[in-house]
Amino acid sequence: MLKDPKDPRGYTSEEIKEICKKYKIHWKKFKKAFGCNTCIVAEDNTPRFYKCDVERALYTLGCKDGRFHIWD
Repeated sequence: MLKDPKDPRGYTSEEIKEICKKYKIHWKKFKKAFGCNTCIVAEDNTPRFYKCDVERALYTLGCKDGRFHIWD
């Protein structure tokens, strides 16, 4: 099961890299599957990526913990 992000608003880039490492997904492949999505910028000026977008990218890559979400 995919762990929730530490920040309830979304994953940091470092957390996503750890997810990729766990599932043995190359960072560039993940970025391509993730595509162009909205994110928020936290107080420290770093992005937070929504969990549904990360799950959708994992689903696209065939990961067992990915989940299909309809794009809005």
